[in-house]
Amino acid sequence: MVYEVVRKEVAEAVDRAGYQMPANIKIDEPPRPEMGDFATNVAMLIGREYGIHPTEAAGKIADQLRKFSEIEEVEVAGPGFLNIFLSDDFYLNGLRDVLDQAEEYGHSLIGKGQKVNVEYISANPTGPLHVGNARGGPIGEALANLFSFLGYQVDREFYVNDIGGQVDRFAESLYYWYAVKEDSRVSFPEGGYPGEYIKEISEEIQKSKAKELAQLRQMEDIVEFFKLEGLARIVSQIREDSGLLGITFDNWIYQSEFEISGESQDVVTKLKDIGATVNKEGALWFKRPDDPDLADRESVLRKSDETGTLTYFADDIAYHKDKYEREYDLLIDVWGANHHGHVPRLNAAVSVLGYSPDKLRIVLYQYVRLKRGGEVVKMGKRFGNFVTLREIIEEGVTADAFKYFILTQNPDTPMDFDLQLAKDTSEKNPVFYIKYAHARICSILRKASEQGQDSLSQPDLTLLAANKEKMLYKELIKFPELLSNVALDFQIQAIAHYAYRIAGLFHDFYTECQVLGEDQKLTAARLALTRSTKYVLANALKILDIEAPEKM
Repeated sequence: MVYEVVRKEVAEAVDRAGYQMPANIKIDEPPRPEMGDFATNVAMLIGREYGIHPTEAAGKIADQLRKFSEIEEVEVAGPGFLNIFLSDDFYLNGLRDVLDQAEEYGHSLIGKGQKVNVEYISANPTGPLHVGNARGGPIGEALANLFSFLGYQVDREFYVNDIGGQVDRFAESLYYWYAVKEDSRVSFPEGGYPGEYIKEISEEIQKSKAKELAQLRQMEDIVEFFKLEGLARIVSQIREDSGLLGITFDNWIYQSEFEISGESQDVVTKLKDIGATVNKEGALWFKRPDDPDLADRESVLRKSDETGTLTYFADDIAYHKDKYEREYDLLIDVWGANHHGHVPRLNAAVSVLGYSPDKLRIVLYQYVRLKRGGEVVKMGKRFGNFVTLREIIEEGVTADAFKYFILTQNPDTPMDFDLQLAKDTSEKNPVFYIKYAHARICSILRKASEQGQDSLSQPDLTLLAANKEKMLYKELIKFPELLSNVALDFQIQAIAHYAYRIAGLFHDFYTECQVLGEDQKLTAARLALTRSTKYVLANALKILDIEAPEKM
């Protein structure tokens, strides 16, 4: 891996120059190619630590770096920066790896024998999948694809919050449209769900389940009936809407299962037995080690009501206990940012129960604001205060465009989604631009095959001497390291940006360098570079769950 090679050789050069490697050195890519492939401040830190001028240390370290075959040149710049230029041979050896591994390039066995659980979307089953909670879909799917690509066994999971206050208000809202037909004085429930879709679901239930409803006499039983029927319909719709993005879950886990089975009560009892609870205001609270004053009012495990209702928090602890006991090596939760406060209390709970919080990684994503050009999109009457994913797709935004636009942004940053740009079928649309690069590559390779120009099995890659060629192959061989980094920091947008960068570099190479020419050896080398680009770009798109078309 490129960065690791450079870091290792910098460390060895520092040692050979007679210094100790400082902590927290920076090794970055310079802003301009003429400044080298990498730059480091190591000599400046050494100068400060040893009381010498940084350029003195830089000169000695540079002399040692030049002895490595992977390094072509080292320049001392400014107050003591080291600009490192890697050799063409080093990069071309990396390009040979791409050609040798072909479609497998970037794959890894690092995850062999390890299991990962990715829980994402998990939208409340009180309405269809809207743009806000749908943002978690591409993020979770791309992370699941990434870990699968790296050799892990991955389970995709949806957690259905089918009990609690929100579900109760959902059921009461459905019941209202039934009851108001009998008594126009019936009031819409406080905190109920607005939007025509609630009325539509209620009327559908009334029509299709008329016989069952006629047999019920008690209001509580009728409300419960509407709840179960409404939940089933919404969950079915969420499955279908997830499918619009090509997402299929391996597991659908229901919150109610943990209360029915007694697992939620068991985990509350266990917390109580180990002294991790306290009674306050008639309720049972989780006593977080970092919150001795119980300032976090969401740490309640059992409410103070007459029935001692268990809370969402209690059920969620039981759910995560269950996930740990399914022996996953890594648990990934992709949640909306409104769960921000839930993260420290859940981490504290699993830790108190004896599980490693290091195995639990929580990715938070912020809200999405829809725009059409420069105008904010207004909400429709049918769904009240949100726009559904299905509405976006039906308007003409492809699933791939939706996914790519979502994946270009840091999940923890609020985003504006431009509907007008997402529907564009020109190169202004970044996902179109990337797909067109892949289609162009496939077209070139087909033409080469038809003309018999792809028969040279051992191309001379040293012929790739043009600047645009070098820029492209230097970027291609960074792919495995990029994937390893994203698997650690979960910044999935880096892969989306990388795909766009590769597409741009290929378009530049294609414009400047004739791939299919009269010089057979040069043509063979450029075809090898073209084929390598296809392998890398297709795999990047595979992780992002975006089609890599062969024709457009």
